[in-house]
Amino acid sequence: MKKFVSIALTLLFVLSLSVTSFAANEGSITINGISADTSYAIYQLLDLESYNKGSGAYSYKVNSDWTAYFETDEAKAYLTVDEAGYVTWTNGESDAVVAEFAQKALSYAKANNIKPVASSDNGDMAVTDTKGVFSGLALGWYLVDSTAGALCGLTTTDPDASINAKNHTPTIDKQVQEDLTGMWGDTNTADIGQVVNFMTIIHVAAGAENYVLHDSMSEGLTFEHDLDEGRGVTEIKHVNSAGVETVLAAEQDYTVKTAEFGDECDFEVIFSDEFIASLKPNDRLLVYYNAMLNRYAEIGTEEGNTNQSRLEYGEDKYTTYDKTTTYTFSIDIVKTDSTNKLIDGAEFRIYDSAEGGNEIKVVPLMESDDQTPVLDDDGNPIYRRAREDEEGVAIKVKDGKVTVIGFDNGIYYLEETIAPTGYNKLTSRKEFTIADGNLDSIFNDGIYSTGSGVHVVNKTGSMLPETGARGTIIFICIGVFAVLATGVVLVTRKRMSMIKD
Repeated sequence: MKKFVSIALTLLFVLSLSVTSFAANEGSITINGISADTSYAIYQLLDLESYNKGSGAYSYKVNSDWTAYFETDEAKAYLTVDEAGYVTWTNGESDAVVAEFAQKALSYAKANNIKPVASSDNGDMAVTDTKGVFSGLALGWYLVDSTAGALCGLTTTDPDASINAKNHTPTIDKQVQEDLTGMWGDTNTADIGQVVNFMTIIHVAAGAENYVLHDSMSEGLTFEHDLDEGRGVTEIKHVNSAGVETVLAAEQDYTVKTAEFGDECDFEVIFSDEFIASLKPNDRLLVYYNAMLNRYAEIGTEEGNTNQSRLEYGEDKYTTYDKTTTYTFSIDIVKTDSTNKLIDGAEFRIYDSAEGGNEIKVVPLMESDDQTPVLDDDGNPIYRRAREDEEGVAIKVKDGKVTVIGFDNGIYYLEETIAPTGYNKLTSRKEFTIADGNLDSIFNDGIYSTGSGVHVVNKTGSMLPETGARGTIIFICIGVFAVLATGVVLVTRKRMSMIKD
């Protein structure tokens, strides 16, 4: 996307040595410390009629190419043109004020197709090592432009000017917030469905102009700009060198554009020319925004889910990318009997506390909008962390193993809600911890490996006797025998009693 030439500007006075006549009819501008990949151009705003170095008297008139601009209210805020056409500066001589005027003048030149009087792109600048010279110039007041947006300096020439290019470039620092600690850094961990907070810090360089922040996210992150819902670019702050913070006004100081661009960015923050003109070297811009970790997130991989930014400045110049990485993890729930044999039919739910607490809701992972379940290598359905707007379901174990994806670091608790037929249900929740890695299950020749995944063992109870069963018959026989024995004892006692009598 084509931008205006990004530059920080310089006003140069190319002057004569005498008030009545010039010692030279032409002047030159030498730029020291030029950059090989930077273009330079100069604009003559004012013509110099005469100059007296001893008394410091200058006599300027507007260059014909700039007549319309000096009639605008914008230009009149800085300079005054009298009835005879002579120009005087009336708005203070601080570097900030002069740079502000220079940037506005350059913006006018671009918008109104005012051509530079000389340009390095046209071969007008003689280059020796890191020095560039524009020569054969009419004496006057010049605006010096570079595509790097670097402020060269302010100087008076008589008639030759020499300035030092300050080819400083802006830099950025991208960070992501870890929700467990609130700290900002290069990486974080998060749940699927969680809104992740990002911050890009722009370090302002001299001559800031045409700043556009480009941000791109991997498939696992979803960016939506909706301030009413608190999504997207939520706030931008300007921090000056003294540490004073100011919140920028959306649609005035900057605009946010979401679309598909040539560099595949997800959104752009375009700063206004008026705001950029007010920036000073070493100022900072803090851009806060967020995105949701979605169902397409990379799970437990080294590359993770990336978000990268770069700053466009000047004329199609860019900083290098800076990026953050968000990680999320998975667990395997493995259901076996006491011999580590896989068993089917259990159902589970996950909580954030050993008792009570909140349920960590999950839903089946779907291929796409056609609602086709995603299956693991064994053909079993995979579950994922649910978003806030989704209803959770029970985790059903098929063939003894199930995978659930999208967990942040932390301590969790697994509750068995339905046990396999014939097995005793767990009487308390099982604790498990995720710490920067997946809880994968491992099997050796089909036998579960101890310690892998989240292992839940169920035990079967002993079979109790039933009516008509073999065990019951045995009890009946024992009872009959006892009754008969009791009868024999009673009869014997009675006979003994009769004999005594």
